[in-house]
Amino acid sequence: TTLPAALTATTGIDALSHLLEAYVAKGFHPMCDGIALEGMRLVKESLLNCYNFATEGAGNSSAHLEARGLLLNASMMGATAFQKGLGVTHSLAHSLSGVADLHHGLAIAITLPSAMEFNRQFVESKFETLANFLELEERSADGFITWLRDLNVKLNIPSTLTEVGVSADDLEKLVQFALEDGCHTCNPGMVTKGDFEKLFSGLLV
Repeated sequence: TTLPAALTATTGIDALSHLLEAYVAKGFHPMCDGIALEGMRLVKESLLNCYNFATEGAGNSSAHLEARGLLLNASMMGATAFQKGLGVTHSLAHSLSGVADLHHGLAIAITLPSAMEFNRQFVESKFETLANFLELEERSADGFITWLRDLNVKLNIPSTLTEVGVSADDLEKLVQFALEDGCHTCNPGMVTKGDFEKLFSGLLV
């Protein structure tokens, strides 16, 4: 309950990324998929509330404790679900932490919407399932990706890497590090060197 709002946001999105990347990871693991779906529902129900309570300094109010408890369970569920695998988002983020010393949760939060836009070509139907399961306003893959981007805005997360001091001069190192990271091997579709270049370049504006 004393975690600052900014860290609540970025660690919360990291928990969401574990659930989301596990759900769309290649392979067959229906137990992990089920855990991931329910975990994402809990994140939707709790993360923004936790952030707002932290911003307001709500302390140990019953509503704050309930929200933190739901998010804590979602985080644990993500750690269970990602035995199925992670994906391109984590390779991007591990590279940003290793090359540019960027906080892991912040790196995840900035890259997650673009990474899922990339993954849409492989798992559009899964994004549609998520939009329906989460009862989003727009029940489509577009609606799901829009929800991710809107959540970042509500959590005051920067939309580009340039805003957090990452330099385009590091692009070659970032791409090489990401290629060597093992997480993208579980991505629902192959990620090439050119794909990493496009993903990083699109955020270095």
